[in-house]
Amino acid sequence: MEVTWKGFLDQIGLNQDIRQKADLKVLIEFPLAEPKTELLISLFDYITSIYGSEKCTILWWYEPNCMNGKNISKPYTKTISQNDMKYLQDLWERIAGDYLLFLPEEFNLKVDTSDEEECIGVCLTKYNQLLVKTPDANEVLYLHLNE
Repeated sequence: MEVTWKGFLDQIGLNQDIRQKADLKVLIEFPLAEPKTELLISLFDYITSIYGSEKCTILWWYEPNCMNGKNISKPYTKTISQNDMKYLQDLWERIAGDYLLFLPEEFNLKVDTSDEEECIGVCLTKYNQLLVKTPDANEVLYLHLNE
């Protein structure tokens, strides 16, 4: 069964002008959502070609605790390279049901939202391109803005 991400661009809070420039494609498929080493090596090859660096900053959300009956999702970041493959594999499996963004190494954006999709839209607008592991962990998407 093929999953389409066509409607995803409508969910990330882009204004109409930016939405018209936005494009999305499935970059890499991860069968059975397994972060196999050879697929992650391919991902790092894309990261190097897209961002011009062998390092990138990853961003993910985690709900460490419950406050007043509400799960509070908190963003976390870490700069990684291909040398951090084991860390990435462990994280991939631990947060399998959540997004994982691969951003430029110099990522430094303060986002005033706890909404993950809205944050993805803000990051796309700021950097013009980004890679996103889907919540089902079966794919990494490439989002970019055309000129």
